[in-house]
Amino acid sequence: MKNIKRSQLALSNFPYTKYGLDYTLDSLQKIGGPYIEFYAAYPHFYLGDANLARMKALAKKIKDHGLQVIDFCPENCTYPVNAASIDPEVRKRSIDHYILGIQTAAELESPYCLFFPGYALKDEDPQDAWKRGFDAFKYLTEFAEVYGVTLLLESAKATSSILSSTDLQLKMMRDLNSPNVDCLIDTTNLVGIKETFDECYAKLGKEHMKHVHFKNALGTPDSFVASPADEGFLDLEHMVRTLDNDGYTGYFGCEIFKPYYYEPEKAMLRFKDWFDKLDPIKDYD
Repeated sequence: MKNIKRSQLALSNFPYTKYGLDYTLDSLQKIGGPYIEFYAAYPHFYLGDANLARMKALAKKIKDHGLQVIDFCPENCTYPVNAASIDPEVRKRSIDHYILGIQTAAELESPYCLFFPGYALKDEDPQDAWKRGFDAFKYLTEFAEVYGVTLLLESAKATSSILSSTDLQLKMMRDLNSPNVDCLIDTTNLVGIKETFDECYAKLGKEHMKHVHFKNALGTPDSFVASPADEGFLDLEHMVRTLDNDGYTGYFGCEIFKPYYYEPEKAMLRFKDWFDKLDPIKDYD
């Protein structure tokens, strides 16, 4: 590749949730970073138990392993978190959850933080949910600006997010109108919202695409599971070449869970080996 560097690769702790934090950081250090995306969930770091002392302890532990977080990604899909909820108590709890996420990201010196702005239940008006989610994120954006963290918006199926298309992703970003809000692409989410990578990237461009959850998909577009980059029906090499030709400077992360819960290191190694075979500029050993 002529522009993409090895340092744009970001390993992650996503598939390590059946292992403790020390094992996970040891593994990621052994595989070789130095950059990682940190998934904030039990047993590694649950925001419901977070305080400043715990944040600082986590930051020290990660630093002692020679690693640097580039995106802090608290769990907000399987946990009862919905910033667009019609229930004011749920909405408040979700906003408080995300404020702790921004504070933790700042302690970890992570430039980015990934949140979902919530979703509408099937029997709710999606426009009302949009307003609630937008208002919540407008409030969170003010915190992000103070703490020097950029919030990343991700499109996903309507059952997970009010940002169910790239157009809505862009609308939220533009309406928030903050230098501390930008976007990422998730390659398998694009399958779910029935958009192609080329369509999505043509709208976001390198100006607003700061990170990509880079994974393949096993199965069919109607029924699939996420898989490492080297196996699946997505043409990931085409995506990387497109980004390389355009001078993309963001990161490539690997958000993958099952079936790698009991062999997470294998998933990360396959991701790193596939990326290295594309011959990125080797700016570290």
